[in-house]
Amino acid sequence: MKLLRQRKNKVVETMPDLILPMGDGTPVYQFPDTTIDNMRALINRMNRSGEFPRRLAIVSALRQEGVTYISRALATTLAHDTTQKVCIVDMNWWWPSPTEMVAVDNPGLAGVISGEATLAEVTAPSGWSNLVMVPAGNIPRQLRPVMARSSALKEVLDELSNQYDHLILDIPAIQSTSDAIPLASLADTCCVVIQQGVTTMEDIGLALDEVAHIKILGVILNRVQLNTPEKILKYIPMK
Repeated sequence: MKLLRQRKNKVVETMPDLILPMGDGTPVYQFPDTTIDNMRALINRMNRSGEFPRRLAIVSALRQEGVTYISRALATTLAHDTTQKVCIVDMNWWWPSPTEMVAVDNPGLAGVISGEATLAEVTAPSGWSNLVMVPAGNIPRQLRPVMARSSALKEVLDELSNQYDHLILDIPAIQSTSDAIPLASLADTCCVVIQQGVTTMEDIGLALDEVAHIKILGVILNRVQLNTPEKILKYIPMK
């Protein structure tokens, strides 16, 4: 159902927010129509250059630039608009992001790598049959560099790739840990998230240099605020 948004003397047609439910129908994520529209534009661009990647890493130079939000919004949009099976893989053992989709005692990816749990046991379903999440879990700090470069982690991702059409990898910030690059390298391609007004050109350049060996599909400018006057803004395409 479409909505009508009033802007001064104009009526602008918009789509409603996209809500991802849990199995019992309780909303777990709600993404505004503008975010979903941008995710759809991003997916369209990826498809124009070939098929949507099997493994896509979402990375950033600095922490709190919106990698987790973008990862979940992109996965939700892809699962909603297609019949493809999508899995969000949280690989950020440093600062894992809690979610109602995942039980507090879920050992996550860390538990699978250590042999404490099976992949089936840690995979958290959503209310949609084609979207799941594998949480990061907890790995002691001294073991994280080894795990990030381990064959065990590669095997787990290979197994996930056999079960799902697309893996969206939530990677820690490049400047926060040297393990971010080995983790991102496990993907086929990557997108770099940049928060407007926070990330400097130097930080962006360093991040792009670090992932230069991976195919870069593009840069996502997050939390954009335009100060362009309304009189001029109406002539600028927003999609």
